[in-house]
Amino acid sequence: MSEVTQWLKDWHSAHEHEVRSRGIGSAVKLPVPGIPSRGRPKATAVKLTLESGERTGMVSLWESGATSLLFIDTGTEHTWQDHPVLTSEHDLPRILAPLVKLVEAAAGGS
Repeated sequence: MSEVTQWLKDWHSAHEHEVRSRGIGSAVKLPVPGIPSRGRPKATAVKLTLESGERTGMVSLWESGATSLLFIDTGTEHTWQDHPVLTSEHDLPRILAPLVKLVEAAAGGS
């Protein structure tokens, strides 16, 4: 397991109860080795999904530290994306905070 994958697993383990108490369901999906194409292995990512009502937040995190954040509200059709770069484990709270806040708004009835 890569260091970056472990960072996200650790964040999820440490914050799962807090996130759940805020009305947000969460799950981490560990990477499956990609199928090589053109002589190179396919990039794989660890994924975190956050859900509350009609709102879903998804995080894809690659070994390089590249991150893709996606938020979808199916009720309002509002979407939001960001692609920050993770340089250390300490970046995770800052990177994930806006996504958690967007998903949480559904739990509070906003």
